[in-house]
Amino acid sequence: MIRRTFLNILLLMSLFISAIAYSHPHSFITLKTEFYTEQDKLTKLHFIWTMDELTTSYLKLEYQQNPKSVFNELMINIFENHFFSEFWLKSSPKNKPIILMPLEQDARIDFNSDKATVSFWARLKNPLTLAGNQFELMTYEKTFYVDMYYAKEGNITINHPNCKITITKPTPDDSTLDYAQSLDQDETPIETDDFILGKLFAQKVVVSCQ
Repeated sequence: MIRRTFLNILLLMSLFISAIAYSHPHSFITLKTEFYTEQDKLTKLHFIWTMDELTTSYLKLEYQQNPKSVFNELMINIFENHFFSEFWLKSSPKNKPIILMPLEQDARIDFNSDKATVSFWARLKNPLTLAGNQFELMTYEKTFYVDMYYAKEGNITINHPNCKITITKPTPDDSTLDYAQSLDQDETPIETDDFILGKLFAQKVVVSCQ
């Protein structure tokens, strides 16, 4: 079921524009993330994803035919893939993964412009104290068929004055860039423990709190 909704849309697109020579990625999602705190603890995240115009057009076509089914499938994919995100507590001697839980009742999709926006919330299974801690978030689609990125640092916020946010840009080497460009639209990238194509192109969000 992983990536089913995104990739179904991309395959549909390829039927209409097969003459165009594709290279990775095939679709683009602009990210916004809002970190929320309560009583000096990090408690939840608000994800807002905006799709590009072409992906939106085909998603909207499917959505108009069966809105409930398409929306449910999209959110199931997101939730089952842990929000397409890795989230870590970096202050401990060993990096500790942070488990996110879906808040399904607050998920929604909007077609108010030429770009579809999907927004949803995740709560931390165990809220974490802010003071002295550092959190790291990476959001990506493994195959890099979908490029998920923050257009600017202002697209990440936290409602606490003692925390600051930085974004680290990815630095894939030349061989990785060449490999990504060489893939055809129907070709699945290789994947190993040390090589996940989407992760190598993912931005890293670091939240540091005093």
